[in-house]
Amino acid sequence: MIFKDPNPVKRAATKIAWQPDQSELRVGVTYAMLRFQQMPNDMPRESYIWNLQNPNFPEKTLLPPSPLCCMSFNNKSPEIIVGGSYNGSISLFDTRQGNSAGVIKPFKTSILEKSHHDPVYNVEWTAIGKSGSECVSSSTDGRVLWWDFKDPTADENVILSNDSLILEEKFESEEDDADRTKVLGATSMCYLAEAGPLKYLIGTEQGYVL
Repeated sequence: MIFKDPNPVKRAATKIAWQPDQSELRVGVTYAMLRFQQMPNDMPRESYIWNLQNPNFPEKTLLPPSPLCCMSFNNKSPEIIVGGSYNGSISLFDTRQGNSAGVIKPFKTSILEKSHHDPVYNVEWTAIGKSGSECVSSSTDGRVLWWDFKDPTADENVILSNDSLILEEKFESEEDDADRTKVLGATSMCYLAEAGPLKYLIGTEQGYVL
């Protein structure tokens, strides 16, 4: 079975996510161009949800403000999807929404100035709290950010980060023997609630796993 990006512009499939609801098998696929500063201004933004019953055409189209590099279906509410974009922002989609052509725009998006400064390489839903509304994202900007789309302090169409962590390595400078810190860019992340709801595995550009 082959799912072909219907867009004429050649893009990489950057993330594949299974929908948790197994009544019908669906996968979400994000498409982007991750080469540094080589994303053209007119790059298509669409990512797709495919139904395995019909691999010829995507069932739903996600239209974020910037191409998605990653996505994840909510475990408690599979119709809710979080996506991380090339411009560093986080977007939330509801597959029950959208127009007659199946095009879905985000119902919440993070403010660009308060988002990641590099592409979002990974986003995962966490098992913190009972609402199932919290997720975590990582990026090559060296930050891990936590989000809650039900945060009552945020505007209706905005998702805010409520916690952050900078990935750093401390080392001693050879020049003056002073302690220095180097920021580590996150390129991969794995989260498994059963292993501990507050534990995260993060792989970095420098080859470390934290």
